[in-house]
Amino acid sequence: MAPIAEDDYSLLHTERISQYVSLSPASLNDPLPALCASIFSPLLLSYFPPARGVVLAYEDVKLSDKPPRTAEAASKTSKSQSGDDEPRNESLLLRHVDEYTAPYLWATATFLVWRPRAHAYISGRITHQSQTHITLSHLNTFPVSITKDFFPSGWTWHSETAGKVKKGWDGRLSNEGGWWTDGDGERIDGDLKVRIRDFDGKMDGRGKGKGFLRIEGSLLSQAEEKARATQKGAKGKQKANGVLRTQPRRTDGEVMEIE
Repeated sequence: MAPIAEDDYSLLHTERISQYVSLSPASLNDPLPALCASIFSPLLLSYFPPARGVVLAYEDVKLSDKPPRTAEAASKTSKSQSGDDEPRNESLLLRHVDEYTAPYLWATATFLVWRPRAHAYISGRITHQSQTHITLSHLNTFPVSITKDFFPSGWTWHSETAGKVKKGWDGRLSNEGGWWTDGDGERIDGDLKVRIRDFDGKMDGRGKGKGFLRIEGSLLSQAEEKARATQKGAKGKQKANGVLRTQPRRTDGEVMEIE
């Protein structure tokens, strides 16, 4: 059985982030749609380090020529201007640096971020099964990989077609002719609730702002993982002791000292 969530901690967060960006001279007539298309939209469904997660959506984009104010300063300003009947329309001034043609400005937006957390429980639908691991899809977007080392002890692999393998994009071979069953012999399929064991977010290294997120899951609780690791460590120690056990060598003859 898959583990049951112990809390209702949400992995969805809203984060307001500002960036100091350049604007193409061809977009000076209509800067807001241009910046949304060139700066914010490419971040969708990719790992964004300032947000510490994957960007799912963004809204409330604001442009300014000065650094954005903190939430406390903004609230004080809004209270002081609450008595004004007419809104103030301030012009947007862009900054040119030397002979560089593209001006700079501040762009601020509110992001909806999916931020994973270690040992949090998520649900996903099985999309792939092999003899070494299974892959789930969380929110139909995020792939979660679970290796067989973190399956319940009662699970077994049933091969439908022996020797049927498939070569993946990374060159690894996976068995495509079978499925996993639980301790009662029921086929593992559909949705599972798993625990996030480890995750890692990185940029693509190409300087285009895109990033990816790797998630490793487990179908065991933390206590079960520790117990299994202790058991494996004990077996490995016994095996090592058996290999390293040697009989004393007998030497016959005289010992000669060499100056």
